[in-house]
Amino acid sequence: MIVTKDVDFELIRKAGKLAGHVLETIAKKASPGMSTWEIDAIAEKMIREEGAVPTFKGYRNFPATVCISINEEVVHGIPRKDRIVKDGDVLSLDIGVTFQRQENGKTLDLIADTAVTVPVGNCSSVNRKLMTDTKEALYAGIRKCFAGNCLNDIGGAIEDLGKSEQYGIVQEYGGHGIGYVLHEEPFIFNYRTQSGGKVTLKPGMVIAIEPMFNLGGERVRTKKDGWTVVTQDYKPSAHFEHSILITEGEPEILTKRPNEDFVWPSKA
Repeated sequence: MIVTKDVDFELIRKAGKLAGHVLETIAKKASPGMSTWEIDAIAEKMIREEGAVPTFKGYRNFPATVCISINEEVVHGIPRKDRIVKDGDVLSLDIGVTFQRQENGKTLDLIADTAVTVPVGNCSSVNRKLMTDTKEALYAGIRKCFAGNCLNDIGGAIEDLGKSEQYGIVQEYGGHGIGYVLHEEPFIFNYRTQSGGKVTLKPGMVIAIEPMFNLGGERVRTKKDGWTVVTQDYKPSAHFEHSILITEGEPEILTKRPNEDFVWPSKA
């Protein structure tokens, strides 16, 4: 989706900033012994206190604010009171934040979406590397988000890193357009493709990039709850995401977390 109005740019930036802040907060607070329900409650309270709406809650009947996925769970895990975070877990947190405004009697949503995967306690070095590499794949994709590039530039950068480390690259899920609706065109593959990969990036476009790498194979399935996606081989998965505004110059990371370590390469 292309955003054109200044008021909408302001609100989507506001949504992105809040999403990054909330995500960083719950990532730091998550610890062994907490339930995923408790983590979700913290996020919802923070979002609503700022006058925003948790994007995911009620979306296609999803019952919570945060998608919380652990270990072999790839995405869309449902927070539960009996789902307890344990030492050594690979914990993925995915949130959306919506600010609303009125126009001609209608409510318009401005949305930002972001995710991070963090180690809980004494996580193995193999799992920590999976998380680090998936984050670097996200950054590799972001560095291709210049107007005039195409979606295959993004997907190819992600694919190259994933293949170099022999990870399973999730095929069924990926990034998407975002802005006035949570999931908009175009779908953003995490690999090169002949189908849709030549879509050109234009100033004003807002897209969410979200690589998902598995420690084992690429195949996934959805559990009986209709939401939680898990790896077929039950090996851990990592997921990172940012919402990006395409500009005339350097792309804008709308959901950058306050203490995030992303830097652009030197232009020297």
